[in-house]
Amino acid sequence: MNFGLLAVRALIILLILVLLSFAGAITFPVLAVVTSVPGTGILNLIFLFVAMLVLALIGSLLGRGIRGIKRPLEALLSAFAGSLAMGGVLALFAALNIPFTAHINLNWLGTSWYSSALAIFLIGTPIMLTFLVGE
Repeated sequence: MNFGLLAVRALIILLILVLLSFAGAITFPVLAVVTSVPGTGILNLIFLFVAMLVLALIGSLLGRGIRGIKRPLEALLSAFAGSLAMGGVLALFAALNIPFTAHINLNWLGTSWYSSALAIFLIGTPIMLTFLVGE
């Protein structure tokens, strides 16, 4: 596994999550601490990047498995399942209240019964697309 490529993809994931935070889908609890306490800001951002590296590792393994599938319909269904998995990992980070991660706003699209699943899918899709395109 190429660590440099994994680090670049972790930065891309972080950029995607920052763009989604402008839409209100994601919150970064670390950024409030960064602006209030001067000494711990850099350390918190490093921990945030490490959390994104873990997410990038999971996405890389999912993307490698999806690219190994030869049938197009199976690959498409696996890509949808991978998108739900990537959004699900972020939702799991939020549910477990892991301190240095991005937290998903499950009520981003509304309060209907399908809104949280659709939000997880819509957040996970651009992240999963990062690992399916390239290499």
